[in-house]
Amino acid sequence: MSKDTTGKNAYEIRLEVLQMAMGLADSRYHTALEQIRMTAEFEAVKTGSKYTYELPEDKREREAIKLAKKFYDFVENKQEAAE
Repeated sequence: MSKDTTGKNAYEIRLEVLQMAMGLADSRYHTALEQIRMTAEFEAVKTGSKYTYELPEDKREREAIKLAKKFYDFVENKQEAAE
């Protein structure tokens, strides 16, 4: 019996899942930031004033870990992943 050397071990899979989750969390943050910026700019143009805005709370790290757990549960085919 030959050993499968093309498969990924659990650490490699978890790393990829974490990278995907980090990418998604980062994308969500930047989308929210851009939406806030565009809204502030629109309001400033409408009123003829300078625009300022507050940055959204940066929860990317927590969100990435939460998403990674959800994704990994799906990979492991756990029941909780369906929720």
